[in-house]
Amino acid sequence: MPMFYTPKPRQFRYQPRFYDPEKEKWEALKQKYADERAAEEAAAADTAVGDDLEYFQRRVREIDRQERHSQGGLTWKDMFRKREMPQFNYQPRFSTNAQELMADTPDTATERVQQYKRRTSKIKRRYDIADKDYLKPMPAGRIMLYALLVCMLLYWILF
Repeated sequence: MPMFYTPKPRQFRYQPRFYDPEKEKWEALKQKYADERAAEEAAAADTAVGDDLEYFQRRVREIDRQERHSQGGLTWKDMFRKREMPQFNYQPRFSTNAQELMADTPDTATERVQQYKRRTSKIKRRYDIADKDYLKPMPAGRIMLYALLVCMLLYWILF
């Protein structure tokens, strides 16, 4: 190990031939102002579009609020009303036998159900599948009444 510091000859000094520091500063300054100008133009365009967008968003919120207010009027009678099964009348547009499918009326549908029931006579169902109320859920009011009745019976038995 040497006793005093001696610089090594392995130093790397690179000076590019075509580099102009003044031109580099000038280009950076031009780019800075171009970016600022582009940001100002984008902000101006955004405010113009933003005003329209804000108007339409506010209008949609008002319409949704009115719709919710008109539908939100639930009363105690709504707990006991009968619900109906949704009816789907799907008609394929691109099928080759679309006329046959469109000719399928509710009468033919019930005939198909009856044919199906004749074929599978092993399964006895409590309810008729052709009935339109077959898959309806039990109303919430009826469930509450049954729960109240069970609670009263349990109270009467236990106390």
